[in-house]
Amino acid sequence: MTRYIILGCLLVMVACKSKTKTTDDGEKKKMDIVITAGKDTNSVTTPADMGKVDLESFGPIKLGQLYSEANKVLGVPDSKSKAIEWAADGLLHEDWTWKSKGLQMNMSSDKTNVEGTIAIFSITAEAPCDFKTKAGVGIGNSYAEVEATYKKDIDPEATDKTQITVGSIYGGIIFSFKNDKVNKIFLGAEAE
Repeated sequence: MTRYIILGCLLVMVACKSKTKTTDDGEKKKMDIVITAGKDTNSVTTPADMGKVDLESFGPIKLGQLYSEANKVLGVPDSKSKAIEWAADGLLHEDWTWKSKGLQMNMSSDKTNVEGTIAIFSITAEAPCDFKTKAGVGIGNSYAEVEATYKKDIDPEATDKTQITVGSIYGGIIFSFKNDKVNKIFLGAEAE
């Protein structure tokens, strides 16, 4: 009986190895489907160019990145706020500032293992920060450049002439403008 189950799983894996999907613009893309025995769900792996925008990376740092990794690029912060437990997620949160890099980050950690779990929860950048998003946008880009770069991913309800929200306020990138130029970039969740 076990042999037949294994044989059946192998046949399903071979039959489901790849699938073609048509994108919004009519282009056909190949998607690999991975089926793991003993799991209730199938994992679909899609190519990076399928249109999903990276809302987490900013230069050499990334949301969720452990501070031990970010420290290699950023070094020690100039200042840290007192840790406060947020009821929304039960984690401890602190604001850390790197004034000379134009960065302020909200760092979160587990209450039971603070040192080993300190990670980037949100990122706020202003001048003189020279980091860029994965799409190449940073402080100083124009409103039109940001709009053209993220055209398909802009949240129209959270966007106006002073701000462009890519993704959503629940997880995304918010570009703020002064004199038609990006003067502040926020990555993360601005609302719960």
